[in-house]
Amino acid sequence: MKIIALAAVAVSALWATAAAAQPAAPSPPRAAAAASPAPAPSPSPTPRPWQTTGFAAASLTGASNRSASALLFANGTPSRVFDTQNRVPMLNAINVQLVKNGPIGGKIELTAGTNADVLASYPTANGDGFDVTQAYLSGSSGPFTLQLGKFATLAGAEVIEDPADVNVSRSILFGYAVPFTHTGARLTYAPTALWSLIAGVNNGWDDTKGNGTGNKTGELGIAYNGSVVAVALQGYAGDERVSNAAWSATGDSPLGTRTLLDTVVTYHATPKLTFVANGDRGRQDDATLVNGAGTATGAGTATWFGVAGYATYQFTPKLSAALRGETFDDAGGYRTGYDQHWHETTLTFAYALSDPLLLRIEGRADGSNVPVWADANGTLRSSLQSVAAQLLVKF
Repeated sequence: MKIIALAAVAVSALWATAAAAQPAAPSPPRAAAAASPAPAPSPSPTPRPWQTTGFAAASLTGASNRSASALLFANGTPSRVFDTQNRVPMLNAINVQLVKNGPIGGKIELTAGTNADVLASYPTANGDGFDVTQAYLSGSSGPFTLQLGKFATLAGAEVIEDPADVNVSRSILFGYAVPFTHTGARLTYAPTALWSLIAGVNNGWDDTKGNGTGNKTGELGIAYNGSVVAVALQGYAGDERVSNAAWSATGDSPLGTRTLLDTVVTYHATPKLTFVANGDRGRQDDATLVNGAGTATGAGTATWFGVAGYATYQFTPKLSAALRGETFDDAGGYRTGYDQHWHETTLTFAYALSDPLLLRIEGRADGSNVPVWADANGTLRSSLQSVAAQLLVKF
């Protein structure tokens, strides 16, 4: 019923968007006016007190391996974040966001669809196709803003919401190097429009309950928001359940210290060309370690390191292309279930069929230094190729 209700909200918003988009009657021609001095720039418009936005995303991915589990590793762990089913259309997300602007504000973001089961935070049970992705209150005073509740992580170049990303598939780093959300408190100090300092404390990675007796996770960040170059650096450290690796069934388990250092650099080379670089280094103490075959070798400290680069070019107002390349080292196999060096390259073309409707087509090639994908005959392979199509409706 939650999915049906959310879908109804989405359909209503789409209907309102379509009605608002009807062209107005043309104005009668006017005589040319005499030249006059250019008016002074008007101030930025004040945001409306309440704003609603959202989107719907559906996709179809076909792998070179015809096996139904082609997009999974041989151990059953997904090698993709959201597009986990081979040659099966997926309703990834119907996403609705309600934002309250002003000195006292907040945000509620609801997600339905297959993405919701991936995003669900502990101890929410995956499988119902619904997730309260963000829900927080905020208060602002001068340069300070305080958020209390559940909010998206600062880490990573990619985000949860499909329209803000440039590829159909998510990066390795998005799924395996960083968390999705945090539940806690975050304080941002922005003394100027260019600089922001962030500090916070939360229940950890994708965790609304907390880890019991362990230390909370601390969050520190600094961002430079230039119009040509932007740089963001953030770090996380705290005790996490050792069983809470990517995609595992989480529960109460021994705790170990987990740390993450994340950097994102954006360079707007021209109005049409943008480059982005993202780097992540993480560490988990007291983890169960595995070798390249996925066999447990004991307990110890697991580390992971990844780098991703993006180049996006806007050919026309409707047509763009995005190239992504990345590499990820999972030393000890804590994040993927294999001690491996994993890399991928993705090329995506996007075409705006209309203002709210976007079509994306992409090709992706993944490779590993160990055989981690099983083909239809059960033979292990060290590479996987795929193509994907995505339809996005924004409202």
